[in-house]
Amino acid sequence: MSQLVPLKLKSIPAGPIKRRINLRTAAGKRVSHTVTVEHTTDPRKSLVDRIGVVPDGVVQFSRILVAVYQPPIVQKTAGGILLTQAMSEEDIEEYLWQGKVGLIVAMGPQAYVDDDTTKFHGTKNHIGDWVWFQPSNGMGCDVNNVFCRVFSEQHILGTLPHPDYVW
Repeated sequence: MSQLVPLKLKSIPAGPIKRRINLRTAAGKRVSHTVTVEHTTDPRKSLVDRIGVVPDGVVQFSRILVAVYQPPIVQKTAGGILLTQAMSEEDIEEYLWQGKVGLIVAMGPQAYVDDDTTKFHGTKNHIGDWVWFQPSNGMGCDVNNVFCRVFSEQHILGTLPHPDYVW
């Protein structure tokens, strides 16, 4: 019986990052296409600049405020199909409500603090970390016109080297 060896990544692979988008045809059928993601600015800096300073006390107890990542708008698929404005807007909406990646922008004072019933065994995320999550586990809200979700620490699945790493 063979043993599984954990995959250890130090960074995201070099080269273009590709992701899948779902679009509707003229008949209304949803089809999947691959697009290349190109950032003109650092996604972390862009999100931090948009949300601004989050005052202390906005998140309390062991809650974590995560700004949901929305990738840059793409104009063309990897196969060369040009996307209309309506197609791009639908893709943006999909990321808004189903986005699984975000940036931690605030944490309550008890987040990742061991107590009698909960032990984190050294695991701790920090403000500024890219994390992934199940969207339905977080409460959605807007903070400074940026869509965010509030999570309990156990609903953060892990950290990511780059926000386009998972979809």
